[in-house]
Amino acid sequence: MNEKSNIYDFEVFKALVEIEINRNKRYKEPKTFSIAFLYAPHLVEKFKNKKPEEIAFMIKDDIRAADVIAPVEEDFVFLFFPETNKKECNNIIKRIKKKLDDEEIIEGISTFPEDGKTAYELFTRLVQIMNEKLIPVIELDLE
Repeated sequence: MNEKSNIYDFEVFKALVEIEINRNKRYKEPKTFSIAFLYAPHLVEKFKNKKPEEIAFMIKDDIRAADVIAPVEEDFVFLFFPETNKKECNNIIKRIKKKLDDEEIIEGISTFPEDGKTAYELFTRLVQIMNEKLIPVIELDLE
């Protein structure tokens, strides 16, 4: 098994969400799953010499083999948690924050089918959460 077996680029991440939704449609047994983002600007300072994939690799130890990490930038990752509800996802993110020793990580979670029954609805909800949580932070950084 490849050490990075659950670290993929964002295109694969989106495809996995689509596959999971299609699986739910086919079997008509909606199984909850969650997608999330983590924004951790302080990790860049803390781990100056690490690439985004290396930071994602640090997160990997606190998630299951079936969970997926998609690093987008050095301070921003997306996560996919099959058969995981919002509460369980929150618990995983708490573990990640504790491991990275950074309680200032900003996260957002979108859960199927609660927040959307299509990939578009799930990602739209996640973008709404990102805007609510990140725009004030980004505006403060620009001042």
